[in-house]
Amino acid sequence: MPAWVKSHWPKYVEGCGRVSRAIDPANWRVAKSVFVAKDAATAKAYATDRNGPYVYYYHQLFTKLKRSGRLELFKTRREQPDTEVTLESICDKLIIYGTPESVADQLLAFQEEVGTFGTLLYAGKDWKDRELGRQSMILMAEKVLPQVNAGVAN
Repeated sequence: MPAWVKSHWPKYVEGCGRVSRAIDPANWRVAKSVFVAKDAATAKAYATDRNGPYVYYYHQLFTKLKRSGRLELFKTRREQPDTEVTLESICDKLIIYGTPESVADQLLAFQEEVGTFGTLLYAGKDWKDRELGRQSMILMAEKVLPQVNAGVAN
């Protein structure tokens, strides 16, 4: 969740201070689940398919964390009741998907919310559809990242 990602920065700063290391946002790496498609309908269908790789990944994680009483990882605030944490709410908040323009906008909004970080780790999932998975990575590299980099520079 963005709130928890944002909380990592002060710990990074604290750790750097302990070992006299220069504080540099370029060394902060953040992972996000991302799927990019040429059109919004394809992106939504693939990223939100209950039998697809993205929802499968979060379903597995949700089930394990719920069973072990550790749903706080998926809460948007500490006092949020466990009953409000659903697979749908998790996927809605944690999967970034859409056209290259939409994904770039979502990534820029995410970075604005959590703070400037140096590396985005594209956390793709297993490819249920090889061509869509491959195309997502190509669109990310060729279309999304140039927009994100231009947006960060402004």
